[in-house]
Amino acid sequence: MDIEKFIKSNENDLLEATREILKIKSVKSSPLPGMPFGGGPAMALQYALNLAESFGLKTKNLENYAGWAEWGEGDELIGILVHLDVVPEGSGWTYPPYGGEIHDGKIYGRGAIDDKGPAMAALFALKSLKDSGIKLNKRVRVIFGTDEESGCECMKYYLKHDERLTMGFSPDANYPIINGEKGILTFSFTNSFANEEGKSGVKIVSFKGGHRPNMVPDYAEAHLLGDIGEIKSIAENYKDEIPGDFKIEQHDNEIIVKSYGVSAHASRPQKGKNAAMLLVKFLGKIKLIGTQYKFIEFLNSMIGLDNTGKAFGIDFEDDISGLLSLNVGIVEFDQNRAIVTVNIRYPIRYSSDQVISQIRKNTPDYIDIVDIYDNKPHYVPEDNILIQKLKLAYEKITGEKAYCLSIGGGTYARMFDNCVAFGPNFPGDPDLAHQKDEYIEIDNLLKNLRIYTYVLKELAQ
Repeated sequence: MDIEKFIKSNENDLLEATREILKIKSVKSSPLPGMPFGGGPAMALQYALNLAESFGLKTKNLENYAGWAEWGEGDELIGILVHLDVVPEGSGWTYPPYGGEIHDGKIYGRGAIDDKGPAMAALFALKSLKDSGIKLNKRVRVIFGTDEESGCECMKYYLKHDERLTMGFSPDANYPIINGEKGILTFSFTNSFANEEGKSGVKIVSFKGGHRPNMVPDYAEAHLLGDIGEIKSIAENYKDEIPGDFKIEQHDNEIIVKSYGVSAHASRPQKGKNAAMLLVKFLGKIKLIGTQYKFIEFLNSMIGLDNTGKAFGIDFEDDISGLLSLNVGIVEFDQNRAIVTVNIRYPIRYSSDQVISQIRKNTPDYIDIVDIYDNKPHYVPEDNILIQKLKLAYEKITGEKAYCLSIGGGTYARMFDNCVAFGPNFPGDPDLAHQKDEYIEIDNLLKNLRIYTYVLKELAQ
């Protein structure tokens, strides 16, 4: 049977479904009754499940934590692990971040590439197999998560309440095949400030930068008490040394310093421009009151604009996954306390204990390290049958040689045995996850549909 005919018949509907689900602002928010991650993620999940039901697929909603659509028969279960939640949109978009608009052969929107476009491609791949009448002797399940960007509580819930997979993949990274994912370590530095009323120096009233640990902050803002002339003079004197974009304003008795950067995924912080740490570097040139200055000095001397952790002695590297990376994702100050949240991607051959112990060794006693969260590395050997099948499908559709690689990003694959990340980005594609003007090229979306359809056919027959 010519499966291409059925893939082709689903192309226009795939484009429309992708546009529609991009219009749903599925950013995690405060829980609501029956909606553990807020209304947006629940709405996106319901859209996907309603669509799957209209295809005649078996579906299940797991209390709005996760859901799935399934086709096929047999005891073995093949999984495609996708997520429908998105990070906040940030600023500076050319087109509406929740518009699902098409321009120059691209569909724009937050989540277009990470991960709503691939999620729809996976669902329509399953529909294409069903439409073709091909008999599957294994069940294929597209599992929709709704909290991938904020801790993966969705998949933890799934694993407690539903069936484990025989094997599977997550279309939430790059081609050809991601068989290794670095460990992900998140924690916060905290520091309390002494009451220093009456002391000379500029005082930080508040400082806020960043939305999530896994994003490079593209904006930060500090409110200060001091002399605006002095602060503007520092900005002018150090403009060549500090590669930031700052705007300084006076509102009543407060001076507001705004810092503008470029967002990027925390697994590739060098692709962005950290507005929060640029502002920390700027504040390091100001004569701040004592305890605030000490903490700013610590941040500048031990992190600054470096993404490798070298000052802490954690610039680790291995032959499987390469160098460690470090991102300061959130900075929050008030007059009494500071919290700085750091996200580290460490190599597969290392452990979080090695990383955190080295950081503790180089952190002064007056600074606490709290809220430590570790997601251990993940690795599937290249001779695994799953990887061999993925290689066959990728080479058939693209005509390119398939190979394995490791990444700093974290996907659902690390939570399951015999699972890897597979697409949707092709070699040479721009890195758009968590950045403004995120899009997916229509040609690539349709190519993903073909690859996933053939992969599922290989795995489930």
